[in-house]
Amino acid sequence: MKRILSFVLASVLMLGLASCGNSSAPGNNANNGNGSGASSTGEGYDKLNLKISYATGDTGMDGIVAIKFEELVEERSGGAIQIERFPNCQLVGGNMERHVEMMVAGGAFELAIISTSSFNTVDNRFYIAGTPFLFPTYDAMWECMDSTGGEFMNDVYADYNIKRLDTFPNGLQHIANDKREITCVADMKDLKMRAYGDTQMKLQRALGADPVNMSWSELYSALQTGTVDGNTNGYQTMYSGSFTEVQHYITECGIIASTYDIMANMGNWNSWSAATQELLQECATEAAHYGRDYMVEEEAKCKQAFLDAGCTITVLNEEQLQEFKDAAVDVINECKELAGPEACVAYGLD
Repeated sequence: MKRILSFVLASVLMLGLASCGNSSAPGNNANNGNGSGASSTGEGYDKLNLKISYATGDTGMDGIVAIKFEELVEERSGGAIQIERFPNCQLVGGNMERHVEMMVAGGAFELAIISTSSFNTVDNRFYIAGTPFLFPTYDAMWECMDSTGGEFMNDVYADYNIKRLDTFPNGLQHIANDKREITCVADMKDLKMRAYGDTQMKLQRALGADPVNMSWSELYSALQTGTVDGNTNGYQTMYSGSFTEVQHYITECGIIASTYDIMANMGNWNSWSAATQELLQECATEAAHYGRDYMVEEEAKCKQAFLDAGCTITVLNEEQLQEFKDAAVDVINECKELAGPEACVAYGLD
């Protein structure tokens, strides 16, 4: 179905067989996150050194939430659980696709923060998260992800040996470029736009642009050299990447409502004590909600920073926005078809 699916399923099967052969109960671990012997503290927390991997730097939303998660875990565990952060997909050479593969396979890191839609290379059901114009507001996003959408994703991730802990935004994404103001679909013609994954590639083509598939780690230099003209991202993400220097036109349209998930490898998760699991879940949820509040508070500041840098920001009216939605309708319908009816119901697209 997907080129890495055989690898993924084989990895999950091997992990499952290994788990069956391990008679240790949670709290009596044979090893911790970094392979050394684990013991429990008086509070019931395992003594662990855990690695958390994420795609952007420490000023991106995933980095901000990872830092908060680290602070919460280390403080509340009394130092028994140490979190080591690895930004920019360092453990997989900056390769975002490999990042997903290694989260499923396990072994390289125990925890990660990865965008939900990145997993559509593993399972078609994840296409629902990358459906264009999915959520018009953050409130709509939380309403879905804290209920039926989150419950659905919990089950899908579990099929791949992953425990989803919580969700926060990577932002409502807008169209940015360094060539011209975008007020209608015709203005997108022949712009070289960075895309990541097949949905974004198809979406940019549907809008008349020339998409270039590219990881985040490559994007700034590509914008700087003119390899690409633009990208779609939220204000906070673009600001964290210093895009005020290389993107001078932004069109607000919420074309993609991108979410990040905090997650743990299920094999590791099941080896930890109940107290450790409860603490990590509590800290992940608090960190995710911190990220939600941070996004809402900081987005206006980041937008102002673009204005101060001389960026032209265009806010589409309803008629203009509808033109973009109409142009994307085939991509929207394909995402829904690939994800399936259960996903559409869970995300309110039935």
